[in-house]
Amino acid sequence: MIGLIKSLISYIKAHKSIFFFLGFLIIGGFYFISKTLVSNIHLVHFAFDDKIPFIPIFILPYIIWYPYVPGLMALVFFKDEKAFKKQAIIFFSGAVFCSLIFLVYPTYIDFRPDVSGKGILLWITRIIYKNDMPPVNAFPSLHCYEALSVHLTAFTVGPFKKKLPFRIASALLMATICASTVFVKQHSFVDIIGGCAVAVLFCIVGEFIFRGKKNGKNLERRKVLIK
Repeated sequence: MIGLIKSLISYIKAHKSIFFFLGFLIIGGFYFISKTLVSNIHLVHFAFDDKIPFIPIFILPYIIWYPYVPGLMALVFFKDEKAFKKQAIIFFSGAVFCSLIFLVYPTYIDFRPDVSGKGILLWITRIIYKNDMPPVNAFPSLHCYEALSVHLTAFTVGPFKKKLPFRIASALLMATICASTVFVKQHSFVDIIGGCAVAVLFCIVGEFIFRGKKNGKNLERRKVLIK
């Protein structure tokens, strides 16, 4: 046991970027704490939301989000730690931005359906609803932001860029997860748009910044070689 602990400590010392995973605890903790801090809250409810049906089966992709996001980041971490650092910085920067919006422009939804009744799907939905009370922090959808952000950072700047089948499977799962947020009545359709827009914005800006730093380092190396 002692040897195992020493090996674990040595591994952590050699791979300090693993501490980025603590960001999930920080973002998650802030998400729930912020529910008690909001005031002057705004309702997010459009006529189109009422036309979107409640489809219980979509609760499954909704909860798949929980292993999908950290799982995909873990795959990048073990495959290419340098790519993971870039991914984590972009991912958590955008998550912090979304969290700040929750404080500056707090929102809530009021169209959750009655999910009483028998069946495993309704039972899971009741658990989700109960643990996400009150239904605030709606815009932008953190569910959609994290799903799209982790997908983009894994397959456009990460080690899985050329793995097309894996990339397509992840894209389909990510899209289904985003769609699930409206089909289980956890979000308005504008929340999806907002979450996805933040993900795309931070991925573009993050890639631009990292590419600039990389070009800067290459320029410095060329100067050193010339000298």
